[in-house]
Amino acid sequence: MQAAGTYTVSVFTQVGNGGGAIASATPTVTWTVTATTPSVVAGAESTATLRLGAAATTAPFDGTVEGGDSSVVTSRVLTTSTTNLAPQASIFVVQKNTSGTNGANNARESFTVTVSGEAYVSTASSVTTRLNANTGVKSLVFAANAAGTATPVYLYSTGTAGTATVTITTASGQAIGGTKTLTFVGPVTALVLSRETVRYLPAGTSDAVTTFRVKANDANGNGVTGLTVTTTSSNTAAVASGGSCAAVSAVTSPGVYSCSLTPVITSTSGMTSTIVARVLDPADTTSTTYLTYSYGTVTMGDDVNTVTVTFDKATYEPGERMRITATAKDSSGNVPYDGALSLTLTANKSVGGTITLNTMYDGVSDTRVRSLPVRTYLADENLFAPAASGKFQVSGTFTNAAGVSTLVTASATVSDDAVTAAANAASDAALEAIDAANAATDAANLAAEAADAATVAAEEARDAADAATAAVEALAKDIADLTAGIRAQITTLANTVAKIAKKVKA
Repeated sequence: MQAAGTYTVSVFTQVGNGGGAIASATPTVTWTVTATTPSVVAGAESTATLRLGAAATTAPFDGTVEGGDSSVVTSRVLTTSTTNLAPQASIFVVQKNTSGTNGANNARESFTVTVSGEAYVSTASSVTTRLNANTGVKSLVFAANAAGTATPVYLYSTGTAGTATVTITTASGQAIGGTKTLTFVGPVTALVLSRETVRYLPAGTSDAVTTFRVKANDANGNGVTGLTVTTTSSNTAAVASGGSCAAVSAVTSPGVYSCSLTPVITSTSGMTSTIVARVLDPADTTSTTYLTYSYGTVTMGDDVNTVTVTFDKATYEPGERMRITATAKDSSGNVPYDGALSLTLTANKSVGGTITLNTMYDGVSDTRVRSLPVRTYLADENLFAPAASGKFQVSGTFTNAAGVSTLVTASATVSDDAVTAAANAASDAALEAIDAANAATDAANLAAEAADAATVAAEEARDAADAATAAVEALAKDIADLTAGIRAQITTLANTVAKIAKKVKA
């Protein structure tokens, strides 16, 4: 069926008559089929894929899946010659019906592309001048495409740095692909730091070291691609001048250049040099003036010779976040070159997490977690003190460039946690109360014993008093008896004397 309409289908039977088939005059089966015209109206399943430059017109459009846009940041520069000019960007429109298919009989509407900002829209994949019939247009109607194919839309810069937005709408009003945004970049106006990596370079070598990144910005802060960026050195006895800065990615990091420095083979530890990145200033037509960025001082360092390991605290709560730091020196006592240290540490108690020392920078390697750029650290540590209280230790063996191995250690202490400390305090208080009760009991016992002794002493004193009283009474009686006897004797003696006196007088 090649046309829309209603069709009747009949089936006739045949019977044999011995010599041939005879067709029945009446159909055995009849049915009606209605064929409709396929819808050419595009549905929301349609796609619009934005690509940088004049990309391939068939999916996957230069390696990107259908509908997966490029990050389009492109130059504003336009040629003024009569040679062909390629578009700065392309959009590939694929129309699909509501079933999501795009076969030969499916969606194929005309559609309108509207641009605002610093871009023009065109059907041409190249133009000979900026002002030909298809250039300088901000809105353009594209004819219905062959169903199942992509219709290319080409976008050209207006010649002015800035942004542009693009919308695509079919004749039936279906928006396709949302709003597309392009950025057109002007000439470079400044170099700025994008990433700091190395500050200490290996002395006595001549191997280039990726050291830092700069970004070339235009007046709007957009990255400028396609530049030649180099470096200069203030001390060519330490670092050679003329180092190159290679573009990182025109798509993911437009305008960013990674700069490498080359140490001098005769350089020694402690030597320094000031490094400057530079690019020709496009505002100077004599090509003698540069836009610059000073990276500052880099220092030469040797291999690691000694290592000291420390904790960030002397005492931790159980499971508390902690940091371990390894500090290195080279044989001259200076900071070694960045990345020189390799040291594995183990703990004599179970710690939370894994002890992993990150790459050494500025002579220091620690257990903090780094993110990009490499000199940026996450706020939290991923290492935790043991749960068990008491002293613990980490240790590892370091072998220097001379082959001498040294054991390095560091110690810290885990204190009791609050619950344990409270329990211990309560236990100590209970023990002290028991001790006090025991002391009181002992004192009471001693007082009782003293009272008993006092009672015994009192009884003994009473007995002694009674005995003394009896003795005094007996003595008094004896004295009284003696006195009476003496008196009798005196009386007798007096009588005798009186008698004698009488006799004498007589």
